[in-house]
Amino acid sequence: MSDRLSVGDRAPLFELPDPYGQPVALEPVAHAASVVVFTSNGCPYAQAWHDRVQQVARDLAGRDVAVLQVVSNDEADHPEDSLDGMRARVEAGELAGPFLRDADQAVVRAYGATATPEVFVIDRDGVVRYHGAPDPDYDDPAQDAVWVREALDDVLAGRQVARPTTPAAGCSTKWRVELLWWQGCPSHGKAAQLLHDTLAELGREDVHVVLREVRTREEAQRLGFPGSPTFQVGRVDLFPTTGAPALTCRVYERDGRPSPLPGAADLAERLREVLARPWELPGWVDFRKPSDR
Repeated sequence: MSDRLSVGDRAPLFELPDPYGQPVALEPVAHAASVVVFTSNGCPYAQAWHDRVQQVARDLAGRDVAVLQVVSNDEADHPEDSLDGMRARVEAGELAGPFLRDADQAVVRAYGATATPEVFVIDRDGVVRYHGAPDPDYDDPAQDAVWVREALDDVLAGRQVARPTTPAAGCSTKWRVELLWWQGCPSHGKAAQLLHDTLAELGREDVHVVLREVRTREEAQRLGFPGSPTFQVGRVDLFPTTGAPALTCRVYERDGRPSPLPGAADLAERLREVLARPWELPGWVDFRKPSDR
C-alpha cells in the first residue's frame, strides 16, 4: 500500500537548512496557510514554473502564506541541486522565500513526492488541502500558478478547496538508495549485487546507490540500523522492523525461511513503490507538449 501523502492527510513537520545552513521549519500553526514545493534547479519544468511560484510567494506574503521550496534530488548526477547550485540561485535573486536542502531525502520520502515541481497546500491545522501541479500549462506564464492560487483562496476563506488534486507534473525525483552494512556479516557483497541487479531489472539504473559501512553502535543508533544488510531510501528502512539498532547480522524471511537477504521479488516490489515516477502513478495525465515527448 502506498504511503504517499494525499489531500486530507496531516502534513509531516520538518526542519531543513537553507543553502547557508540556517534551519527553517514548516510550522503550519504559525501561518494562515503554508505551501511546500518540491523543486529542482535543472528540471526544465521546474524552471518553467519557477517564476510563477515566486510570484505566489510575493503576492500572498501579506495574507500570511508561507512558501517553502525544497530541493531533494540526489546531487551525484545532478550537481546543480547541490548547496553550491542552490546558493548561486539565491545570490542571483531568483528566490522569493526559503530555499531548503533535503540532503538525506527524508522529507521528500515522508511526503511521497515524485515530481519537480510538486506542490502541497497546507492549512493552519497542518492538513493537506491541495496536492498537484502549479497550473495546467508549464509553457504558458499567463496561467500564473492558478491551481495553487485557487486552492489558497479557498483555504484562506475557510472553504473546501474546489479542485483539491491534480496530477503531479514535472521531472521525476532523483533518488538515492543506501545499503547499510557491517563488516561482521559476510552478506553485504551479495546484498550490493542484489540491489544493483534489481535496479537494473526495474530499468532504474538512474538511481544512485550508496554503500555505507556502519562501524559503531553510535552510528547504528543514529542511522536506525537494525543489522546488516539494511536497505534505506530517505532514511527509511525498506523492510521495517522492530529490532533495536545494533551491530549484528540481519535476518529476512525468504520463501517462508530465514535468510541473510530479502528475496529479489520482494525487494523489487518495495523499490518500485518508493522510487515511482509521476507517469507510473494511477491517474497520471501527460501534461507535455508533443514537441517535448
